[in-house]
Amino acid sequence: MFGEVLINYMEPRIRDSIKSGLITQSAIAESDYPKDAMNESLNFHFDTIGKMTLRGGLTQLGDTISDSNILGLYFFVDNAGVYKKLMAVNGTALYYLSGNTWVSKRTGLTSGSKARFTTMLDNVFMVNGTEATAVWDGHPATNFVTTGNASNAPIGKFIDNYRSRIWIAGNPTYPDRIYYSTIPSAVTTPIVSWDTDVGTGQWIDISPSDGENITALKRTRGALLVFKPSHTYRIFSILQADPDVQFNVGTYSQESVVETKNGIYFHSPTGFYRYDGNMVEVSRPIIDIVEAITDYENIAGYVEPDGDHICWSIGDVTYGGTTYQNMVVRYTISTQVWTHYTYPTRFLASSTFVDGNIYTVVGDEDGKVYKTDIGTTDNGSSIFYSLIHPFDSIDGYSSTVKIINKMFFRHSGMTGASITYQIPNDITNDWRKKVGVMKNTETGFSNLNVRGREIKFRISGTSKGEPVSYEGYECLDGSSQLITFT
Repeated sequence: MFGEVLINYMEPRIRDSIKSGLITQSAIAESDYPKDAMNESLNFHFDTIGKMTLRGGLTQLGDTISDSNILGLYFFVDNAGVYKKLMAVNGTALYYLSGNTWVSKRTGLTSGSKARFTTMLDNVFMVNGTEATAVWDGHPATNFVTTGNASNAPIGKFIDNYRSRIWIAGNPTYPDRIYYSTIPSAVTTPIVSWDTDVGTGQWIDISPSDGENITALKRTRGALLVFKPSHTYRIFSILQADPDVQFNVGTYSQESVVETKNGIYFHSPTGFYRYDGNMVEVSRPIIDIVEAITDYENIAGYVEPDGDHICWSIGDVTYGGTTYQNMVVRYTISTQVWTHYTYPTRFLASSTFVDGNIYTVVGDEDGKVYKTDIGTTDNGSSIFYSLIHPFDSIDGYSSTVKIINKMFFRHSGMTGASITYQIPNDITNDWRKKVGVMKNTETGFSNLNVRGREIKFRISGTSKGEPVSYEGYECLDGSSQLITFT
């Protein structure tokens, strides 16, 4: 049995430094949970240290191609900067953006086959795992061809250039084989050539028939990374490769592999990793989300134009009793802080796009391409947001019941947002206990009678275009009651 005895007036408590970003509940014991972290930070980022800011919106680029998946995005620029083409693969065709219209350039592709690209010798090389490797010089009057640099090139799913050669993997007959081109010929207009002979050709087998096939390629400063679902190998040159597996993590998704200022990042079933010569897991703070991901093969990553933020579109995710549709997780390299977003549709491909400014563009499941972090709505739709503070004992004691009478919230643009709270033993996601509704730039409440041994606050609302930011709360007046046991 226990009772309560009033022991003291509770001094004001300030929670106005939000620096640690999103940390899901299984990542750390509740007793050690940082007060400057969040259980939820939906559609907020932490780029200004100490403050949460609503993410930017989506702005559609060009018209809608169709209502099916964007299967590849790539921005091609020739060496002289004359031909600049943003390309998207959708349905059975490849399109390039001309003004505000997507123009068909290569047709007859296999529906559902993801396309990948690389640039070399003033040509864009394209593979999709089913059609012949083809090249295009970006001129509107010419077409993709399978001659020249693509003559006798192997069919493959994955492509990159490394040490002045083109490398292709994912051949349907030899899924563990990596083919490499010659070095460009020393002529006025250099070209590369291919030898795919099964006995004497230019290729390397990576642990063939080991139960896993190659799933991604990515060049780095010192090696070409070759991914399988559970392992990663390195190729250093046509004469030197890892004879055995070097890293016991891999990826299911080429699109999850992104290049950044401090290494290569990618998704693996056990987390998100950085390769910088060694493998380092970076996603422990969001372990609940990591463990809830189910669709590994379609995870798509991208780097924001400032080079400091990596996003991965991971599909629908359910954890903590909540389902988040079309979730994107975002990692800040410089501060090692995570957050999470949701969008109206799922992103499947991404690219950089230069059109006066540098943008990140994404292709979704409905045949649309968007600029990210542009505008204050998602292509006209409002942005829902939600943040949840961790449980807070307020006075530093777990053995007292706190009664809060007066509170103050520091924010901007949150007019109409709902403030609710939970106490221990409340049903998960039961947010019926109300504090009030935000009314002004900074909002205070009195006569509250918010009561609990520990308390966590949630703020949720919808933005229709106004800038939104949040800096924390203050408990200004209240008392503590000691729990006594009999």
